[in-house]
Amino acid sequence: MLRSQRHSQILHEIDLKGGLNVAEFSRRIGASGMTIRRDLALLEEQGLVERVHGGAVKPRRHGASATARRLTPLATLGMVVPSANYYFPEIIRGAKAAVAEAGARLVLGISEYSPDFEREQIARLVTNKVDGILATPSRSFHSDPATFEALREVNVPVVVVERAVDSTASYATLGAVRSNHAHGAALAVAHLMAQGHQRIALARRESPTAPLVQEGYRHALAAGDSKRTPIEFELPPSETPIGTLRQRLDELLDACRDRAVDALIVLPDEVAISLLELAGDRGIAVPDDLALVAYDDEVASLASVPLTAVAPPKFQVGYLAARTCIDQILASARGSAPEVLARVELLPVLNERESSRDG
Repeated sequence: MLRSQRHSQILHEIDLKGGLNVAEFSRRIGASGMTIRRDLALLEEQGLVERVHGGAVKPRRHGASATARRLTPLATLGMVVPSANYYFPEIIRGAKAAVAEAGARLVLGISEYSPDFEREQIARLVTNKVDGILATPSRSFHSDPATFEALREVNVPVVVVERAVDSTASYATLGAVRSNHAHGAALAVAHLMAQGHQRIALARRESPTAPLVQEGYRHALAAGDSKRTPIEFELPPSETPIGTLRQRLDELLDACRDRAVDALIVLPDEVAISLLELAGDRGIAVPDDLALVAYDDEVASLASVPLTAVAPPKFQVGYLAARTCIDQILASARGSAPEVLARVELLPVLNERESSRDG
């Protein structure tokens, strides 16, 4: 093994475990103890390690040389998400930030909402010996548990991102970080009630997020006024041709008129923009005739009438998921018991804009 390779392994060992034992490390890599001690002396001169009896630890004082670029990353995380175009770019950016801070590496895979492909990508990451996995299954656990089952079998730390995980004991090894979408929907309902709206409806496209938004909408509606009944519409899938989509949205506006709906929560916000444009063509004023609140806040602020929107904390979800996975990797490398596995929910916020403002 070349000296540079040994140095790289030494630094990696100390980063992961907090220290290095010369006797144990030299046996593991097949080098003499004298060779490793000489390596440690050179690395100490560069300010990258601090020698102690029997080995070395991280330097207690970080001079300029301690910031030298590592030859290998602290760890490699694999990340599988359904898309890199909508919703997930901010989650990816958050994960990248956490990984960069830790001196680790992120390997990204895009499943294009194919459950079969995402499972292939997870298997490939395992084959390539990543140290941990961040994964967003394309479908919810209850509609397709196969990807969750595949993740349960992985022998490295796994954090499920932006999806609810089954609470049974058989899935206890899976950590999770996600947005509390029920809370986000409740924020939208509370905002519209405060503006005086009486007939608040929900229009949603089927997705893993939709049932959670629906749950929050129904609960908030009932909590605000037990006499209110939910008014719900299902939106066509994303691959619907534009002509068919326009027809369906026309029908939705007709239904809103017939049922005296004066406020509408729309998931996702790209459909909310299409609905806003169609309402304008029909002479329906937003927000005077119909208040609109979008859900996702990806492009809502760019609408002709900027849309009030619920914004899930996407960057923070990605950041915390990666940080959680890295902490588990470090605990495992040190041989210590991992921290209690967490299922963390972060709260969305509501960004108020012109589409729901009173006056």
